[in-house]
Amino acid sequence: MPKVRVLIVDDNESVRNGIRMFLELHEGFTVCGEAADGLEGIKKAFELQPDVVLLDLSMPNLDGMEATHLIQQGCPLTEIVIVTNHMSLEAARLAATVGASGFVTKSLIPTDLVPMINEVMRKHAA
Repeated sequence: MPKVRVLIVDDNESVRNGIRMFLELHEGFTVCGEAADGLEGIKKAFELQPDVVLLDLSMPNLDGMEATHLIQQGCPLTEIVIVTNHMSLEAARLAATVGASGFVTKSLIPTDLVPMINEVMRKHAA
């Protein structure tokens, strides 16, 4: 079974490194790229065509909401999971309205990220 190709988009390098190392501990995932802001994330998504983009909401140059919308337009086969510190139901609803397939708060990455990516990919395959 091919590995899920993941692009990590977050302005915090430590967060990107942590997510990459975390995903590398799990079979079935490969990090195909990283980006430090929304504009770079869009460029890399178009270039790499990942299966999943893990996207922060609060970033310089272009926020995660606008980046989600643009990535969905240019990469219709790519799923987007918002990974953020914003733990509100309102933020989760807003993410869904712009096309995100999932939402994980950063504090719950150890328990929720892999199951969320797997769920998103199951729905994508259906």
